[in-house]
Amino acid sequence: MSSSGNITQADIKKLASLSRMQLSDEEAERYTKEIDSILAYVEQIKDVTADVDTTKDKTPDQYPHRNMLRDDVAAPLDTDRDALVKLAPESQDGYIKVKKILN
Repeated sequence: MSSSGNITQADIKKLASLSRMQLSDEEAERYTKEIDSILAYVEQIKDVTADVDTTKDKTPDQYPHRNMLRDDVAAPLDTDRDALVKLAPESQDGYIKVKKILN
C-alpha cells in the first residue's frame, strides 16, 4: 500500500489484479474512497482506545479475555440413562430410536 497511509487507486487496482478481479476506473475510484473512509474510521477508534488499559487493577484470573482450557475427559452422567430412554417416544435395545434422515 502507499507509504502515506492512505490507499490509492493504484493500490485498489493491484489488489483487484491479485484477486483476479477486473475493475473499471469508476469502480476503483469508488472502492478507493470507501476503503479510505473505513481506514480513517479505524484510525479514529485506535486514537480513542489508545490509552485504555483493560488489565488495570486486575489479577491474571480476572482478565476478561483469556484462553479457557480444560482436560478433554468424559464427564460422569448426572442423570439415569434408562430413565431418559424411557421418556423417548420409541426406543430399541436401550437406545432412543429416531427417524432416519440419511440414506
